[in-house]
Amino acid sequence: MSSIEKSIKILNYLSEIERSVGITELSAQLSFPKSTIHRILNTLSKYSLVTQEEETSKYKLGLQVVKYSNSFYNSFDFRQIAKPILKEICWETKLTTFLTIWYNSKGICIDSITPSFDTNTHLFVEIGKKMPFHCAASAKVLLAYRQPKEINSIINKKNLHKYTSKTITDPQELENHLKQIKDKGFAFCDEELEEGAKAISAPIKNINREVVASITITGLSRRISKNNIGKLTAILLDASQKLSEMLGHKKEKYLY
Repeated sequence: MSSIEKSIKILNYLSEIERSVGITELSAQLSFPKSTIHRILNTLSKYSLVTQEEETSKYKLGLQVVKYSNSFYNSFDFRQIAKPILKEICWETKLTTFLTIWYNSKGICIDSITPSFDTNTHLFVEIGKKMPFHCAASAKVLLAYRQPKEINSIINKKNLHKYTSKTITDPQELENHLKQIKDKGFAFCDEELEEGAKAISAPIKNINREVVASITITGLSRRISKNNIGKLTAILLDASQKLSEMLGHKKEKYLY
């Protein structure tokens, strides 16, 4: 095995365990001599691919790895890599599926796919459509993961327009609702934005554990009912996890 291959194995191990490790552990786990591990780590340290902690003398990934990952994730259009998953979820659930990002205190749809059959019974979500943060599932889940001070400022500064009889218009009630969304890991819209329409939305996180977008399924209320909401939520959370992993985020567990 070449030195390059051994270096890659060391970097992969450090990436997977997400903690600092010593030469002894690396040698035992990778079956490389300690002298080889030490030599490779010295070289990787020289280029900031790993860094050594002063107190413990253990090693972890360095800043250069973060720079590489940021450069990679900035080099492609997220919509392009997400498109196959959007299509898959749309086909599996028979519901309109779309991506949303946070911009100027509201959600903005950046991509959307609607089932091609029986179009009279499906909801359309246009690219560029603005999603109100207090009643659209796609925007609620994005707001729920903002900093507490920002959340408080937004919901108390903006007018909480009443779209339907189920729209939350009380700031304190909305703040509590957003905390529940974050605890569960997904948001549900029960005719809060539009009569006869429901939606489920899940967050998409990047390598830094930041929520950068949401994936949502929406349809007429009869298509998202108590009989299938559990299954639909599981499908959506699986999709959001796949998209998050594409951005370098590690797998999480959700309550549903």
